[in-house]
Amino acid sequence: MQISRIYSNKPDVFTAIDFNCGEKASRLNVIYGEVRHPKDRNKDSHNLGKTTLLHLIDFLMLKGTSREHFLFRHKERFMDFTFFIEIALNAGDFATVRRGVSDPNQIALVRHAEGGKDLSSAPDDAWDHVGLSREEAFRLLDGWLDLRILKPYDYRKAITYFLRSQGDYADELQLGKFQSGRDRDWKPFVAHLFGFNETAIQRKYELDEAIADLKNKQAEQQSEVQFTEDQLPQIVARVAQMQRHVTEIEAQIDAFKFDSEERRLMDDLVNSIESQIAELNERLYNIKYDVQQINIALEQKDKFDLSEIEEIFAESSLHFPELVKKKYEDLVEFNRKITNERNVSLRARKKSLETEQTDLLCRKEALDLERENHLRILRNTDTFEKFKALQKDISQQKSQLFYFEQQRDKVELMASTARMVREAERERGRVVDEIKTMVTKTNPVYARFADVFNSYCQTVLNREGLFFFMVNSNGNFDYQIDLSLQGQTGVPSSQGEGTSYKKIVCALFDLALLKTYEGMPFFHFVYHDGILEALDDRKKLALLEVVREQIRGGKTQYILSLIDSDIPRDSEGKRIEFGADEVVLHLHDDGPSGRLFKMAEF
Repeated sequence: MQISRIYSNKPDVFTAIDFNCGEKASRLNVIYGEVRHPKDRNKDSHNLGKTTLLHLIDFLMLKGTSREHFLFRHKERFMDFTFFIEIALNAGDFATVRRGVSDPNQIALVRHAEGGKDLSSAPDDAWDHVGLSREEAFRLLDGWLDLRILKPYDYRKAITYFLRSQGDYADELQLGKFQSGRDRDWKPFVAHLFGFNETAIQRKYELDEAIADLKNKQAEQQSEVQFTEDQLPQIVARVAQMQRHVTEIEAQIDAFKFDSEERRLMDDLVNSIESQIAELNERLYNIKYDVQQINIALEQKDKFDLSEIEEIFAESSLHFPELVKKKYEDLVEFNRKITNERNVSLRARKKSLETEQTDLLCRKEALDLERENHLRILRNTDTFEKFKALQKDISQQKSQLFYFEQQRDKVELMASTARMVREAERERGRVVDEIKTMVTKTNPVYARFADVFNSYCQTVLNREGLFFFMVNSNGNFDYQIDLSLQGQTGVPSSQGEGTSYKKIVCALFDLALLKTYEGMPFFHFVYHDGILEALDDRKKLALLEVVREQIRGGKTQYILSLIDSDIPRDSEGKRIEFGADEVVLHLHDDGPSGRLFKMAEF
């Protein structure tokens, strides 16, 4: 797939652009911005439309619309525009896409044998398909492009790798559009692109998401219970014991046999309630004492007064050296800081004790009431009164049993979720091992790309370009590029960390990928926006040498944009101009006629 032609229904404002494609793709496609008024500060050579053209191509390749796109950010200017793109298909024929700004969801498509057509005035019946929604046109065009290498992915997944704007040179594979997204949205596709089976990679991300959801669910379940998963056996046993006890006591009370329940109440009163009350009283006493001591400590003030020391020295007619005075001042300041820190700690401790005291008093009040109820039952001599009291007590025990049964059920659910987490984590471990094994094995696509990329890095950067896949610290599929001095493989260079070199590495990466797939049903073009900007002339020439060598057979179409200050120069400072047949669009800063859209700046 290559770009053949772009035009509009308003040729006086947007002039048609015919690209070198097919057999002519052996020539460069240069979008050239000329600076005619370098001293005029009111003119800007970077606002001619070089990058805008890239975004227009993306729109015509059926990108979804957004307010950020220049056509819709300035919709009042472009409302009456309809744009056309002619695409050279891998099958040997051509396809034209028609898309307007006023209704970008009404798209027309036609397939034709010859290129170079102007269908801007063609009626609807000259088109194979009209009135298509973006989704319908997208599916049809995806079939016409027939980029089988990408399947099951569509052409939109990869096209922006070959439409690199200025914001896409920060990373070879993580384009600007992926920066705010999730790795799972693009890394499985990258694996597929380099000949790997992406199933395990996709499964790893699915498991990560499932585990995170399960852990959130587990945390929500834990917030609803007072027990942990480890306490489930204890809760189950306690519920069973309480069920047996309630059944037995009910039978005894119904038969007016109170001895067993009275003994239980007595044992509970002596061994549990009284014991707990005694412990609470002791703890409350200790808290009260500790709070009193803290209050005393907080009331104490620092009594050291340096002026009194100076006065004693003066009365004794003794010299008070400045150095000694300074040491005393430092000691006073140190003591003040220590006192402040101690007071902060004491106040925090006091607050904690008072909170605990409030809780304990509430607990003691509940135990006192429970003791009172037990004693009332044990001291009551009226059988029917005792029956009613015991009935009330058994109701309370049933309520407690119901509470523990609910807690048991919730803990069982939490335990089930925990088992699911452990099972998912075990599966994730197996998947990570599978990915680790996969990245240690090569495949024809990966091997071919690595060789070509390394060769390009040696030619342009004089560096070994080691590209490899790995598993990162999170267990996810990842990649890395190491640039080493030739002959010193394994000694990474920091050269690739610079912005200019990063741009070159991205360009070489794209070219190597196109070279790897040049004989297959794949993209066969790339648009590098501002690729030569701020590069050393020697690197510009070396990069262009690689580009010209790759496009020589016409299998790769290379589009680049630049301004004339980025034209490379030879060792003597002489400009190395592009051929007239290589410049497909000549822009300049001498008024609207030199812009992509012959209108006022926007």
